[in-house]
Amino acid sequence: MNTILVASDLSARSDRAVLRAAHLAAEEGADLIVLHVVDEDLPGALLQTRCEEAETVLRAMIGESAVLVDLAVTVLVEAGHLDRLLPQIVRDRKVDLVVLGTHRSRGLAEILGAPTLTRLLRGVEVPVLVATGRTEVPYDKITVGWDFSPASAAAATLARRLAPEAQITLVHAWQDACAGVPYAFETGGTVSPLALEQLTSEMAREAVKLSDGGPAMGCELVVGPAGHVMHKRAEAGEADLIALGRHARSGIARLLLGATAEDLAVHVPCDVLIAPPE
Repeated sequence: MNTILVASDLSARSDRAVLRAAHLAAEEGADLIVLHVVDEDLPGALLQTRCEEAETVLRAMIGESAVLVDLAVTVLVEAGHLDRLLPQIVRDRKVDLVVLGTHRSRGLAEILGAPTLTRLLRGVEVPVLVATGRTEVPYDKITVGWDFSPASAAAATLARRLAPEAQITLVHAWQDACAGVPYAFETGGTVSPLALEQLTSEMAREAVKLSDGGPAMGCELVVGPAGHVMHKRAEAGEADLIALGRHARSGIARLLLGATAEDLAVHVPCDVLIAPPE
């Protein structure tokens, strides 16, 4: 990983994303780009002033941070719209990881707009980390949304790289179409024991393969909607990072095609990593 880009809106919550990106850049030996986008629809004189003010604030943050000051940091202030600029900047700068922050009191969806968030996730072809949690500690417990696809394997592999000592659990959320009673998944649904055994065995083999000599990855099969399962794990303190694959064939990958993905990235009480297949 050579280059990490973090988008900042200059809010305190956004500062958490900058610091998370800085820690990751330090661990990876990567260059760091801090990007701020000013609304291009502002009047000319005000636009210029806002750009200059933003650069001043970001450079002051870098100078005052023990983590940032020792990194190769590029401050990039652009006029435009983030969802339009970001994909091009990622390509031009050969960015390997994008880090986004959120102002939790208002929500990422309100700052970016839900359609903008969707376009960001679809338009950027590199992994995206939505960082909202504590930055002073490394990730400790990671849940990988597992659907047996190359994308979910890429998510697990990247999670291991970003947090080599973390406890990683592959979680396959099985939406049981035969469970006709509302919330039947809470009591186990109607999945056959044989199907559960086969899936669990296959997941265990994949977990061993992905561990690749490092700390062993765990695996769990849970009956229920994927979004519900991920939310419950985060709320129960079972994950400080949720890693999802993008463009996978089924299951958790479908989260990225609708509102559930936005809901996870915006509201789940932990960081979310979204990785494309390798």
